[in-house]
Amino acid sequence: MGRPVSEEITYKQLRDLVREEKAQPGLCRLPPEFYESVKEFLASKYKELQTERSLMQMREFENSIATIKEISAIRRQKILFEAIRSGGAHTGRVEQMTKEEHELYDRICAIISQDNERIDALLSGFEKGEQNMLPSSSKLKKVRFTKDVPAYRGSGSKIFGPFKGGEEELLPSEEAEWLIKGKLAELVE
Repeated sequence: MGRPVSEEITYKQLRDLVREEKAQPGLCRLPPEFYESVKEFLASKYKELQTERSLMQMREFENSIATIKEISAIRRQKILFEAIRSGGAHTGRVEQMTKEEHELYDRICAIISQDNERIDALLSGFEKGEQNMLPSSSKLKKVRFTKDVPAYRGSGSKIFGPFKGGEEELLPSEEAEWLIKGKLAELVE
């Protein structure tokens, strides 16, 4: 999909790239170091502005920044949709991404995968006809987290978290007690 942008970026290439990103449903192929090349391009344009200060150069510099923001926004949207479509699984369609975009894709996939596990756990009892698997309110305790707690696998292999310090959550008694004993949370009456 698309052609790689050469190492040295030009304003014309940026304009062409934004048109191509808008026209294609998938990501255009960019070299892994694209954003480093963009940084070098902007640095050189900024340096030219400092010495010559022409109105045309100023407009080109401002338009370059706007174009780069637009390219990034379109690509982030495509990356988000790809991660959602894949259900958080890594697909083979990441070769068009820059290294920064690949890191973003990994983070989004992890969040989607975690949310899928939460939904699966919620629905699993109902799918098996075991509606009484859900804890009754008497088996739940409300806690306030005293520290940030990353996601963890609790009893029954259920994923809990991540939680932020100060956040309140209704949890099964066993999990609440474990967090309170570890001084990660306190009981809310």
